[in-house]
Amino acid sequence: MRPIQILVFLSIMLPVGALAQQAAPAAPSETGPHEFKANDAIGFTPFELPGFDTGVQLAVVHGDPMAASGDYTIRLLFPDGYRFPAHHHPKAEHLTVLTGTFLIGMGVDESPDALEEYSPGSYLFFPPNEDHYGGVTGQTGVQLHGEA
Repeated sequence: MRPIQILVFLSIMLPVGALAQQAAPAAPSETGPHEFKANDAIGFTPFELPGFDTGVQLAVVHGDPMAASGDYTIRLLFPDGYRFPAHHHPKAEHLTVLTGTFLIGMGVDESPDALEEYSPGSYLFFPPNEDHYGGVTGQTGVQLHGEA
């Protein structure tokens, strides 16, 4: 580019960039301060739910899954061999397998042959009201997040 072309380019682009910055809406932000938790600061408590076997441990990492609204993150720790019945959630959930092997089957018929295995690092998305059932092999930890 010749010097005159550079000047013309800058005289056009600088005001456009400034206008774009002024016109851009502010990014939405979460209310409240940031939240950091070291792994050893995340405490588990027994989690009992009608219709489900006992033995599951729950840790609320962020938010309140029982609130009327808002995002949440929880961790569940299942004992080896744990099985859970077909059920669904009213809102979408995101699940990441942290440890062990997570088993999942879709639908309500609870066929053991339909279970698929997911190892640590696997990610699963459950749309609202989608029936699923499953269990674990080995002690298994998962992290769930969604909207209350």
